[in-house]
Amino acid sequence: MTPQSLVLAALALGASAKGLVARNKSVSPHFEAVSEYVDSIEDDLWRINKEIHDNPELGWEEEQAHELLTTFMESQDGWKVEKAASNISTAFVAVFEGDSDGPVVSFNAEYDALPDLGHACGHNLIATASLAGALATAKIVRDEKLPGKVILFGTPAEESLGGKIKMLEAGIFEDYGIDVSIMAHPSTSDTPYAITSSTDRFEVEYYGKEAHASAGPYEGINAQDALVLAYNAISMLRQQSLSTDQIHGIITSGGSRINVIPSLAQASFQVRSANEDQLKAWTDRLMNCFEAGALATGAKLKVTMRPYGYANMVTNDIMAGSYAAWFEGLGGTLPNPVTDKLRSPAGSTDQGDISHAFPAIHPFFAIVTANGTAPSSGTHTPAFEVAAGSRPAFYRAIRAAKGLAGVAVDILTKDGMLDEVKEEFETIELSKRMALALRG
Repeated sequence: MTPQSLVLAALALGASAKGLVARNKSVSPHFEAVSEYVDSIEDDLWRINKEIHDNPELGWEEEQAHELLTTFMESQDGWKVEKAASNISTAFVAVFEGDSDGPVVSFNAEYDALPDLGHACGHNLIATASLAGALATAKIVRDEKLPGKVILFGTPAEESLGGKIKMLEAGIFEDYGIDVSIMAHPSTSDTPYAITSSTDRFEVEYYGKEAHASAGPYEGINAQDALVLAYNAISMLRQQSLSTDQIHGIITSGGSRINVIPSLAQASFQVRSANEDQLKAWTDRLMNCFEAGALATGAKLKVTMRPYGYANMVTNDIMAGSYAAWFEGLGGTLPNPVTDKLRSPAGSTDQGDISHAFPAIHPFFAIVTANGTAPSSGTHTPAFEVAAGSRPAFYRAIRAAKGLAGVAVDILTKDGMLDEVKEEFETIELSKRMALALRG
């Protein structure tokens, strides 16, 4: 196959959803309108997607992406935009109001990048999918004169900084009265179910006492030894941990002079578990390892938890089913949901915290590179960053956008669906409260 034919094949693969019109309207009577509208604004979406990808900005610094998205939304008929929402400089809210009160469907756009890796998590594609999904939903609301609201939230600093949690604390989502929260994330596979871990991050410091490493080592307290002992204890603990319990960390300092007993050793760690309860139990066991390092060496231990740990993602089944129907109607293929939901958790997102406050979904959609192949590695790698900027990946995001819009349109048009979504959410919340009461 020639390089030219490879590119053409890749574009055909990536564009499999583009221009696909439902021949079977059993999915929704609005299926065709959603698909055709998203295709009609492809040029604008590609420009925005590419500009965000090619100009990566770290969390809380996404000034260019914020300006790009808000300026575009202000140019759209019927949308009202609040920049720097609740004084969070790179957050925003864009609202489209229907004919009267009704369901409030919301989309979350992410656009922060990774240090040294740019958009290796594909947040440019997340922004594109949510932007397109919100606009397509508003188009249906306008044309069909539907009650309700469509909201696009700009949610900065997802990469370990908890932008959505800060917005939750500020009351933004509650103040706008959202009923559901919708977004999707690029990955190496397609699934309506994001099965993610609860996570926390913390800094560990040991303080010892300097002494000459040869002339008087017995006069010192080796902070580096304390940290190494704790690190080794954690390695041994892994054998007796659950498969969903994880810890990863780096030693950031352990002394500066080879002939001096180190008086300071520092490290950063991240812990993950399947849910909040398991995370607490796992963290308690890890703290014993850190305390053991201090006890054995005589060093003093200081542990500082970073703010904005993430909760595990709770996917609303009814909304996931709606997304699956639209996604497969667009030519996508999804795994069996029964076995799909048995996957072990991987990764973490602050959309998990949203899902504990409101019914939510966070599907993954597989992206491909410019030559039509899957990225050679997963997210947070240089290969994924390159793939996230490709045209075929953009088309995969467009297909996901149509699926997201489909969920919102279903909620706005199908009698009783929102009630069922909320009933499922409340049932899960009640189960969590009962379990907590039993443990108490």
